[in-house]
Amino acid sequence: MENRLENRISPTPSDITNGSLNAAQAVNDEELKGSNEIKDGVLTEEMVSEGLSHFGRDVTGQQQVPCSLSLPSLDLRDISVLCNYVHLQKLELPHNSIKDISCLTYMPHLVILDVSYNEISNFFEFQPLRYLQVANFSHNHIGDIKDLAGFLCLRKLNLDYNCLSEISGIEQCVMLTHLSLAFNKIKKISSLGRLPLTHLCLRGNQLRAVEGLENLDKLQFLDLSMNKINRLSGLQNLSCLCSINLEKNKIFKISDLKHVIGLPLLTNINLLDNPVQEQPDFRLRVISLQQQLTILDQEPVSVKEKVSSVNMFDPPMDVLAAEDHRTHLVYQMGQPQVLYYSNSPASESPDLMLVLTGPEGCGKEVLVRRLCQEFGEYFGVGICHTTRKPYIGEENGIDYHFVSEEDFQSLVHMGKFIQTMQYNGHMFGLTREAIEEVVEDGLVCCVHMELEGVLSLKKTYFEPRYILLIPTQMEKFISHLKSLKLHPPAQIDFALKRVALYINTSEQRPGFFNNIIPCDDWEEAYQTLQQVVKDYLLAEKEEEEEKTNSGFFSVSSSTGHFLAEDPPSPYASETLLGSALDPSPSLFTPSFTNIQAELSPEKTFIELASMRRREQLAREAVAGKRPGLYSQLFKGYGPDAFSASSVPAGPRSAVGMVKPLHNSILVQTTELLKDINVGSKSILPQIQTEQNTLEVPKSPPSPRVFPEEPVDKNKRANVEGSFL
Repeated sequence: MENRLENRISPTPSDITNGSLNAAQAVNDEELKGSNEIKDGVLTEEMVSEGLSHFGRDVTGQQQVPCSLSLPSLDLRDISVLCNYVHLQKLELPHNSIKDISCLTYMPHLVILDVSYNEISNFFEFQPLRYLQVANFSHNHIGDIKDLAGFLCLRKLNLDYNCLSEISGIEQCVMLTHLSLAFNKIKKISSLGRLPLTHLCLRGNQLRAVEGLENLDKLQFLDLSMNKINRLSGLQNLSCLCSINLEKNKIFKISDLKHVIGLPLLTNINLLDNPVQEQPDFRLRVISLQQQLTILDQEPVSVKEKVSSVNMFDPPMDVLAAEDHRTHLVYQMGQPQVLYYSNSPASESPDLMLVLTGPEGCGKEVLVRRLCQEFGEYFGVGICHTTRKPYIGEENGIDYHFVSEEDFQSLVHMGKFIQTMQYNGHMFGLTREAIEEVVEDGLVCCVHMELEGVLSLKKTYFEPRYILLIPTQMEKFISHLKSLKLHPPAQIDFALKRVALYINTSEQRPGFFNNIIPCDDWEEAYQTLQQVVKDYLLAEKEEEEEKTNSGFFSVSSSTGHFLAEDPPSPYASETLLGSALDPSPSLFTPSFTNIQAELSPEKTFIELASMRRREQLAREAVAGKRPGLYSQLFKGYGPDAFSASSVPAGPRSAVGMVKPLHNSILVQTTELLKDINVGSKSILPQIQTEQNTLEVPKSPPSPRVFPEEPVDKNKRANVEGSFL
């Protein structure tokens, strides 16, 4: 012993060299021994001690026990030594060569198990572990799943990259929420029952359909990528589904997505590498169908895309109405302008129409025609155009103008329509001529249309009275639609859905309809409609009589307002709408007079005279007669125009000589304005027609030299003002 210590204290150089070689040899021997142990694949106590990482109390709480063991990538084959570690709660043995895991039977408290990337072929060949919650068996050789009824607490199970051909044995795992079966050989989904799954991965299998998922009502994330799926029937009941991955499948048409479109919580869809992506505007179309999407094909969905998709594929009715109105307005501006009776300069009454609207089958067309027959002196039917085929009993030119799609579009391009709409794949439209045919006879145009047409008509300058006919007894309404034998079941269902649309429109837009009439009984509905019309016409008549009995109106010289004690002015009492095209009052019925009397505001004498002049000029221009009055009054100026009169000069006034006006022009001017008086004193100068002279007060001659060119704008304004 002493010699050994002495040698260590004072070694010779040769000893140092020999010692180094011996130490190196010893290290090499130990490494070789360790490598031989790993190569044999037998797990030893020393290796277990190195892998233990967490200690805790045992079940009794009286002693410290190992709880977690991790031994990855050691090429282990035999782990039977773990039978002695009964207190383990977490065991991780990934990337080894383990085939037998029967030792897990002796670990009743195991909660987390990871044996991925091994060579396990027999699934769960050990006693059930009642506390096991997470099990990872991915990348093994498992070909069948045994019954897992004893694993009561199992929540997450990973069986990716195995050899499974069907799903079985997990029906009794009542707490299983995460199941991954990616890259197996599964051809059909079955045996999932009503498991509380929230995450299901079936990526990389051989699925062609997704039947078998109908009862997974708690499923939130579904991965079906890299299969051969071409239909999605069976997913329509998954109301909690938030994300679905359909990458690299056989989805050809957007209509194949109908079973997932409309799911309330679906915000993420992946359709990469599917044939459906080749369709034009594919992305916007899918976004329009599922507006709550936030991610499509792994790219975020922007607000701009959502707005564009809606405007392109499912625009709101208000947007369609605005687009419809703009289209017709542009085409009308490109056509020769015509002075219509309903939009003449003097026609300020927009209340020339009565519109009945309501869902299909509510009887609006029948009530319109019956109303126009009974109140023929007030109402006339406006006949619309349509591209649909006539029903049995309908006649062209009486019920509708039935035209082809090409003819309808030609009328659109000619600017004939004021309103069009599409309903059930057919176009409907109301032309200006249809209104004019009724209005020219002095009647109110009565039409019927759907809600889309009402929205479009409200964009125009017309302001009809809108009456909504709405059914309140749905069973009776359905029976009536079926009894007509005109509509297929799909169209009847569509009409029923639109009842709620009309009701919501009325509730959300107060005042949108002037009257709402239940139409469960057509006779009662007509009696109500008849009373509404009578009350309206009676109110108009009474108001007109009150205006007539209240006295005549004239203009006060100080205020310009009408006074009851003055004589009536023909311009104030005459219906402006009638005087626009024909002064004969016999052409018009009392309905227009009543409506005009209510809606036309009282005019001052200057406004009335100005409107009268413009009407006269418009009539003469349309008839191709002589130039207007202004053209004759101011057609020329010269230095020798006036020989016996002149106009006083002012600081900034234009002074010139005016040619003598022809006597006929002065007479016309006098006749036009002779009734515009203040009290008993006329504002016009006295005109002596017999002597062909005009008395104009003279002023001192001006020494200024007058130009030869016509007077400028201000001079014309001064001259015009002198005649007003």
